[in-house]
Amino acid sequence: MAVPLRILVAEDEALNAVALKSQLEKLGHEVVGPAGTGLEAVELTRSAAVDLAILDIRMPELSGLEAAQEIFELKPIPIILLTGYSDPEYVSGATLAPVFHYLVKPASLEDLAPAISVAWQRFQEWKGYRDEAAELERKIEGRKLIERAKGVLMEVRGLSEREAYRLLQKESQNRNQPMVEIARTVLMADALLRELSM
Repeated sequence: MAVPLRILVAEDEALNAVALKSQLEKLGHEVVGPAGTGLEAVELTRSAAVDLAILDIRMPELSGLEAAQEIFELKPIPIILLTGYSDPEYVSGATLAPVFHYLVKPASLEDLAPAISVAWQRFQEWKGYRDEAAELERKIEGRKLIERAKGVLMEVRGLSEREAYRLLQKESQNRNQPMVEIARTVLMADALLRELSM
């Protein structure tokens, strides 16, 4: 990966933290930290611009898994877990957390570069899926509004479903507004008229 990143390092063993910082800087990245605890890692994420985080799985105050959860809630970024343990319990925990890669210590320079690249790529894919899901959700909500507005027009004007849809479509074209906005206007007007008639 050619783009330099601001990488948060959280490692409670000072020698490992210094070595990791040095390796990341050799790769052209800027290091935020290192944080000595999970809680400190969360605080650094809150106060500094961070593009990616490398967290030791075992740290004081908050584990790497707990810190990953909190960091991801604060600011979704790619997270790499670093551990000296290949215990299946830790690995399964890492699959449940918002973790995009997993490295066993000691991580070499040759391990770090591809891990960062893979984590970054997986994160970009995740963001794409999240954006697609949000867009689909917006479309579904818009469709629901249009259906409700059609129902109002059918009831108030005695129109067929097709006629109600065409009326919304025509208003959308005449006003140069999306149909969903016309539907919102119809629903707001209907709600207002119902309130006034009470």
